[in-house]
Amino acid sequence: MGKPSESKPLPNWLMLVIFLLIMTILWVFGDLFTFLLGLFIMALVFANGYDRTHADEGHH
Repeated sequence: MGKPSESKPLPNWLMLVIFLLIMTILWVFGDLFTFLLGLFIMALVFANGYDRTHADEGHH
């Protein structure tokens, strides 16, 4: 069997672009409550992923 492939983390600029794209979609197609709730949830998700990525770099 082959060696399992390692997943490479996304670059920081791509994470920012994805975040802004999702926020723009929520702003255009949702109401204010949906945008604010989505902003809060997406900020938590992306901050958690960012912290986890940089925590892993510190152990190498």
